[in-house]
Amino acid sequence: MNNTEHFVDEFASYAKQRLASDGALSIDRLYDEWRESQSFEEDRLALEASLRDMEHGETGRPFDDFANEFRRRNKV
Repeated sequence: MNNTEHFVDEFASYAKQRLASDGALSIDRLYDEWRESQSFEEDRLALEASLRDMEHGETGRPFDDFANEFRRRNKV
């Protein structure tokens, strides 16, 4: 099963559960609620990956380096 199929299955399951408790929800509202609930999991996974990187010495680059490059690139 690819990612898209997985997300469709998860959404369908979520939508059926929500409709059982509140059958008046629109498809747009269901999708918005589901996406919002998914973003927390995505954020958690991204944070965990960043913490693992930091534990292994990868701390990114200093803000000043980024800011200088950004200003130069965007002529700010």
